[in-house]
Amino acid sequence: MIRVVSGPKGYPKCLDMSLDEFVDQVQRNWRNRLQATYSSGSLVEAYCHQVKTCIQLAWLCVEEDSKKRPNIGKITEKLNEIETAIGELPQKGCIKNVSAMTMHYNKNIDMRNKSKDVKGQHQNINLIGPSCSEPEFVDARQTSSDVVEELIVGRAEEKRKIIGSLLAGMSEKIIILPIYGIGGIGKTTLARLIYNDPNFKCYTRVWVDVSQRFDLNKICESTISQISGKESRANERKIVHSCLKKLLSGKKILIVLDDLWEDDQFQLQELKDMLYHADSNIIILVTTRSERVAGRICTNLQPYKILPLTNDMCWDIIKQRSAFEARDDKKQLTNIGREIAQKCGGVALAAQSLGFTLRSMNFNQWMNVKDNDIWNEPVSTDASLPNHVLASLKLSYSQMDLSLKKCFSYCAIFPKGHKIVKYDVIYQWISLDFIKPTKILSNLQLCEKYIVQLLGLSFFQHSASPTGDREDDVAATVFTMHDLVHDLARSIMLYEILDASKQCNTGGSRFQFALLNDCTKPLKSFTQYPTAVRALRFHGSDQNVLHGASFLSAKYLCVLDLNECSVQKLPKSIGNLKHLRYINAPRVKHRAIPNCITKLKNLIYLSLRGSYQILALPESIGELKGLMYLDLSGCSRLEKLPVSFGMLTKLVHLDMSGCSDVTGVSESLESLTNLEYLNLSHCTTWSTTKRQLPEALRRLTNLKYLNLSGSHLTWISDAMRNLTELRYLDLSSCSIFSGADEALPIFLECISNLPNLEHLDLSNNIGLTRVPDCICSLRKLHRLDLSYCYNLWSLPATLHEMDSLKFLHLEDLELLKVPALNKNLITLPHFLVQADYHNSSSNLALLQDVNRTDLVISGLENVKSVQEARSVRLMEKGRIKEMKLNWTIDSERFVEDMEVLAELIPPITLEKLFIDGYSSVRFPEWFIGIADHLPNLCQISLSNLPKCNALPPLGQLPNLEELKFSRMSGISKIDGDLYGTRRPSFPRLKDFSLSRMESLEVWCTTYSHGGDGVSKFMFPNLRKLTIIDCPNLRQKPCPHRAEERWDIWGACDGVISSWEERASQTAVSSPSSAPVTTLRINFCDVTMHKWRLLHHLPALTKLEISRCSNLSSSPEIMQALSSLQSLTLESQGQPEPELPNWLGQLASLKELTIKRYEVQALQGSMGHLSLLQSLCLKHIESMTALPQWVPDLISLQQLEIWHCSNLNDLTGTIGCLISLNELAIIDCIGITSLPESIQKLTMLKKLKIYLCYKLVRWCETENKAMLAHIEVKII
Repeated sequence: MIRVVSGPKGYPKCLDMSLDEFVDQVQRNWRNRLQATYSSGSLVEAYCHQVKTCIQLAWLCVEEDSKKRPNIGKITEKLNEIETAIGELPQKGCIKNVSAMTMHYNKNIDMRNKSKDVKGQHQNINLIGPSCSEPEFVDARQTSSDVVEELIVGRAEEKRKIIGSLLAGMSEKIIILPIYGIGGIGKTTLARLIYNDPNFKCYTRVWVDVSQRFDLNKICESTISQISGKESRANERKIVHSCLKKLLSGKKILIVLDDLWEDDQFQLQELKDMLYHADSNIIILVTTRSERVAGRICTNLQPYKILPLTNDMCWDIIKQRSAFEARDDKKQLTNIGREIAQKCGGVALAAQSLGFTLRSMNFNQWMNVKDNDIWNEPVSTDASLPNHVLASLKLSYSQMDLSLKKCFSYCAIFPKGHKIVKYDVIYQWISLDFIKPTKILSNLQLCEKYIVQLLGLSFFQHSASPTGDREDDVAATVFTMHDLVHDLARSIMLYEILDASKQCNTGGSRFQFALLNDCTKPLKSFTQYPTAVRALRFHGSDQNVLHGASFLSAKYLCVLDLNECSVQKLPKSIGNLKHLRYINAPRVKHRAIPNCITKLKNLIYLSLRGSYQILALPESIGELKGLMYLDLSGCSRLEKLPVSFGMLTKLVHLDMSGCSDVTGVSESLESLTNLEYLNLSHCTTWSTTKRQLPEALRRLTNLKYLNLSGSHLTWISDAMRNLTELRYLDLSSCSIFSGADEALPIFLECISNLPNLEHLDLSNNIGLTRVPDCICSLRKLHRLDLSYCYNLWSLPATLHEMDSLKFLHLEDLELLKVPALNKNLITLPHFLVQADYHNSSSNLALLQDVNRTDLVISGLENVKSVQEARSVRLMEKGRIKEMKLNWTIDSERFVEDMEVLAELIPPITLEKLFIDGYSSVRFPEWFIGIADHLPNLCQISLSNLPKCNALPPLGQLPNLEELKFSRMSGISKIDGDLYGTRRPSFPRLKDFSLSRMESLEVWCTTYSHGGDGVSKFMFPNLRKLTIIDCPNLRQKPCPHRAEERWDIWGACDGVISSWEERASQTAVSSPSSAPVTTLRINFCDVTMHKWRLLHHLPALTKLEISRCSNLSSSPEIMQALSSLQSLTLESQGQPEPELPNWLGQLASLKELTIKRYEVQALQGSMGHLSLLQSLCLKHIESMTALPQWVPDLISLQQLEIWHCSNLNDLTGTIGCLISLNELAIIDCIGITSLPESIQKLTMLKKLKIYLCYKLVRWCETENKAMLAHIEVKII
């Protein structure tokens, strides 16, 4: 042993040494060597400690007395102790320890790199080690990607200055303001504060994460997607530019380009050109670390250099993050904390991470942080990053235990800005053996705690939005890493991660982890040591087809992530990767998975989601004994689970959603007793027998998440009683199956005793008529969804006693009787504002955390203060697309409606707005400027506004398509106030409705814009106009055009009769506005000869008259109808005895429908209807035979007879219609046969008979031959 350690020359000197002397001598030699290499005293001490321990252990192994020698178990245990022990290294302060993982990396580096600049390299990558005690895990769920301004320290004044500059430059078409400063100082936070400021609430807002990889197409695609609300599929630069120009046109837009690095003048100019539009007002905020980039991107405003926070501000952040005010020893710690704050260098991120680190430390540990050597050591070669920034992050890193360090630093394998899916990264950590379970906590539980810790340190941040195709997956929580934190992780893993996009990486190193950008090339083309790679993922390779050579040479590979590859087929040779534990291979395009995959005995994670081509799994899949996570969602063509599937007894997560035709599920589930997550949504073929599924579920006592959406419930009720750990249960769309209507209430009674259930989804169960009272026994239930249960008529009377219930979803159930509810309960989407028991406040503030696509707020008269309405912060709820605001008419108000509405400013994303019961005279300021605030609105309804006497300029809304005014008794005139003056009005409006506007007298249908004196119609693209019960309304100077139709209902005397006998010659320019061709008049009491409106509709070709009292006409009216081609006549209430005498004079008529007239009415002459091609007779109850004039209709091609129950004779008429090609007889039970003359109708091609049972039998017997010439028969 001495000979080996001391070497040939040193051996004679060591022969007579004692063990202790020998160890000291060897340690001195190592110390001298290390001190010559490393400047960090803490690193030297740490190395020496490990050297000493290893030598002592080796010495014991050669002990003469074999009984004193340690066995292999003891050796392993001892080595593990020095690898994982915390706080046992003997040096001055426990902050100075070096992590064993870092030592391991550094030893590899030291052995592989013999260059002279090893010292400098090591200073950039080595961090200080673990702390004396394991840090306390603190719940960091309050950490969010959303910026809460009250928690932001020190940026208020800078925000004010920047907004002032932007507002001052509003006259410019485009403003670009760069904000630059060192990493972590708060550029993104400041930009977010400006982005959310009410000054820009009228702007369409876009946020783009740029990062170091500059991709102009992706920047533009992200902008297009956020403005349009739809994913951009454009790829070519010209198409992208054209699409952007259309979207930017006429809008006010705020764009934030976060973390821009590109400094190429031509690239930046092209970016500016793409985002410029002469007809828009565009503000672009750019954040960048580089003053050079800031100078090149700016246009008309000087770049703003963000200043460091003051020491006091940093101390405020530290106090906030360390829960300082709750400490008993805060007096002793105050001065120490202030000194630590000085070391943050004014960088917010440094203060945040240090603050969270300090929250679990005692006085001595705070002292160790303050006095640590790292503050004086160079830790970065990046001149733009002052030493204190990374030093503070490294101090926080040093407090992690060894496993957490490994987990964090591994995340450097993801590219900057990548969205990290929670359970994907957790299983990668486990696959790489980073996690060491304890007697108390499992691997997964430890990973959950590590996630919380990283969030608290701000090393992880919640992503603002989930990843693309996993958006609705409750298991897909997503994180991102700040660039500086990513830099820290990369610095730790500098020689461990091969990043193909970085030129500094060389293939000569033994990289453990690889991030490649081409899945078609062999791994050997990236590194000389492919066998050293343990984790491999591809980035930006989704357009390339995977080749097996890209990973098969990594024989010790543990993690293979193919999420960004096009996987045509998994190669059979994948079975040779015996160490593989994690495979993420979504969207495989082949029918089968290679059988050899079952040779991967160590596999714990397998995702094949979206592989809709797969027909079968390997029969031997049960050999994957260690598999914990299996995702088969979207494998819709999968036919049967192998018999061995039930052998996957370690499964914790199984997702088979959308596997609609798979069989064998129930048989396999019985043995999967470790399952915690099970998704069987829309799996309708659970088993071959009715007994098996309940038996299987009964055994799954560890389940926490169960999704049975769209499935049979009839046979599983009793099985649910055992699932006592269940938190989430989805039973939506289950009552569409036979027997489910009876089974569902029984099922609900069975689950009412589940003690831990928090989320219950019963939506879209149309068979559910009541919710049993027993549901109120679910004392932990937090959310109940009953949306779209259309037959639900009552809720439990004791629902208000459920204190835990916070969200009740009742979408599309406005008629449901809702009992008194808990004041803390939020009913969605229909939220009812209620006063509290003391009548001092309302429950409106409960909506603070609600952000859904649709929201109805009723009972707004119960709001007690303006502050309550303000607290909802509607403007920040970017998911809302549709909103209804309701006040109860004539009820007592505590706050003026206008004051409430002034605070309920919808988000810019709103598309539909309904306001009902509003009683103020005027609208608030934001509503007057609604075109700037809500440019995406496409539908508005204002109803029951009794006092409102002026309309806002809704005509300036660029995307408005539907507008409705109803019961607004204070409005007497519609004119220029509604149009607006800035630009042409209502460019997209298609549907306009006026209902019960009793005081409305004048509607100015035209206006002049642009000073050319030419009149234009108010709605240039109107398709449908509806006017209901507006008795005093007059249109001036002419009727408005409507391309599709006009509908007039009830008392609209002025609209119909208040016109000159002759049409005016008013010149109206509206090239896109079609004249009225269709008119419907319903329930009109004005005599028809006074319908002077007809004189002003020269293009009228279709007229429908329903239930009007007097249809006596005049020659002038008949002249107006001379071009009519289609007419519908429906009698008023009781059948009319006669048709209007002018009907037979409509020589141009081609279509005629007659409803609810007496048979006598049909006896007149129709000789002039020689062009009639279509006749429809409906509800002529007394008619026994067709009218005598029917045979005279020589041009008739289509005849329909509906609901004429006494009609029994078609002879003498049908056979004369030689041009007839379609005949329909519907619900005419008196007709038992067709005349023989039907054989003469050689042009007859289609016959439809419905609800005429005797006639159907006649057609289906020996009379078929008479109908042989008819091509299409619907009987």
